[in-house]
Amino acid sequence: MAATLVVLAASLTACGADAGADPDDVETVIVTETAAAEPTDDMGGTPSMPTSAPTSEGPMAPYTGAVTPEELVEDLNGAVEITERFWEDHWTEFFTGTYTPPTVIGLYDGTDAASAPTCFDEPLPADNAFYCPDGDYVAWDQTLIARGFEVGDSWPYLVVAHEWGHAIQARLAMSLQADALELQADCLAGATLYGSAADGNLTFEDGDEKEIVNALNQLSDETAWTMSGDHGDSFQRIEAFNTGRSGGVVECLPRSKTKG
Repeated sequence: MAATLVVLAASLTACGADAGADPDDVETVIVTETAAAEPTDDMGGTPSMPTSAPTSEGPMAPYTGAVTPEELVEDLNGAVEITERFWEDHWTEFFTGTYTPPTVIGLYDGTDAASAPTCFDEPLPADNAFYCPDGDYVAWDQTLIARGFEVGDSWPYLVVAHEWGHAIQARLAMSLQADALELQADCLAGATLYGSAADGNLTFEDGDEKEIVNALNQLSDETAWTMSGDHGDSFQRIEAFNTGRSGGVVECLPRSKTKG
């Protein structure tokens, strides 16, 4: 999976919009008050790779070193770029209010509490990725990214688009937030990535979709980000992702209301 630098003269009129929706029936969104910074060009610098990834659920397999820090940073930068651009380009097609992106903290080392970013005064733990409403930022642990990346380079795109989905949820009225927030974030991730591909800003390479399935299956219940108890099992997550892929943003909402 690769982000491109192609700039289209016009974007899609709607990413999976529901043709049956009433264009005058628009849900008002709640925009957060926190000022958001532009995504950084360097996703936390060049990380040092861990030799293992202990978790509260037990030790994970050792990190094999197959992924270089430079590869991680390059793909994370690309994922942030296309995700931010998608929501900048398409927000007003689905929602009212002004869109502001979350701050991008990027990579962090969850095994080092002293250097990890904090959310509500607590350091972010290892093996997870976060949208934190306290500060309106997104961040992802380097071990989580490296582990999934070893299955395929589409993994960072899923993680970034998913966490951005939580930032989008925070900007929506409660009526547009699903009961299963994690699966809705997966749905929004599918809408984001395939919407970006439709815009010409992302290229799906052979095997990318299978990589996401394989990563979710192999890491199921091994990391906090893939725990089936709160995120859904791999089958539920792929189903939610595919709903966003085929139906776009509106299919991720409890009630399909767009501006048309």
